[in-house]
This record gives sequence, C-alpha cells and structure tokens, in this order.
Amino acid sequence: MKNLVKLAAAVAVPALMIATPASAVTPDSESYAIALSGTIDSNCELIPEGSGSFDVNMTDFGNQGSLVIAYSCNSPYTVSLESLNGGMRHVESSGAINIAYDVETIGFELGNGVSGTSTNSTAMAGSAVDIVTVSDWTNIFLNGGVRTGNMDLNFPGVADSYVAGTYEDTLTITLAADL
Repeated sequence: MKNLVKLAAAVAVPALMIATPASAVTPDSESYAIALSGTIDSNCELIPEGSGSFDVNMTDFGNQGSLVIAYSCNSPYTVSLESLNGGMRHVESSGAINIAYDVETIGFELGNGVSGTSTNSTAMAGSAVDIVTVSDWTNIFLNGGVRTGNMDLNFPGVADSYVAGTYEDTLTITLAADL
C-alpha cells in the first residue's frame, strides 16, 4: 500500500504541474531617451557690402541714380537706413548748411515686391529707420531669404541758392537678423 501511495503521488505531482498554469513572467526591459538638439547660426548677406562712394550733382534736381541691393538672411530680419549727417553737410561751414535728400527704396518689401518707401535724410539722422522687417519663417525657408531691392537717391536741389563748397554724408544700409 505504501508503494501504491508513492506511485499515486509520483503520478499526481507531474499531473499537477501540467494542470496548473505557470505564473506569467515579465520580460526585462530598459530604455534610454536621447534628447537631440542642434543650432544653425543666423547668416545675413548684403551685396554690395563694405563701402563705396557716389558723386552727387548738387545742382541737379530729381533722381541721382539707382543702386541694386541683393540680400539674403536665413532668419527674420530688418533692413534699415541711416544718415550720418541727416543730409548733405557743407564741409567749409562745419555743417551750418545741410541739404536734405530722399532715399526711395523699391522691392525690399515682401509680397508683390513693387511697393516702395521714401525716407528723408533728416528722419534718419544718427539713428536707423527701418524700411522693411520680415518675420515670415515660411517665406524665409521657401525662398532662402533671398531678395533684391533698388535704392534711388532723390536730391531736391538747392533752388537758386547755391553755396560753393564740398558737401558730404554717409548713408548706411544695414541688414540685421532679428533673433
């Protein structure tokens, strides 16, 4: 009888293992999150760049010529103008005589590219005047930020009062990233 109990136990234990489901095993898992980041520096180009000179005919009323400006910027930007003297400064009188002029800009604006501005030299004396600000990221991306514009110097002349001497000013156009 003892053998019969042992045999019953020997058969029952494996049957018990087969009949009872094993407890679920959770697989081991680990992860590592990597935060990716990078930068691209703002790059603005203005052509021509540096400095140049232009002889103004002080007795000629009207348009004195045109300068084509090509520029690009891979970020929002502002184009501005500044006049050192606020007009054509008479050197011999140490600026007692200062003759204003206008700068007409055409094509600097986004959109149709034909709208223009006219800025008087006295308005940009010693502080820059913005002629266009662009903050449209989609347009900058699709067009590479590339634009062109024309600048015309419109000199009103000095009527009948011509004072002999040398007149000068420095007109600065600046393309600056707005980041």
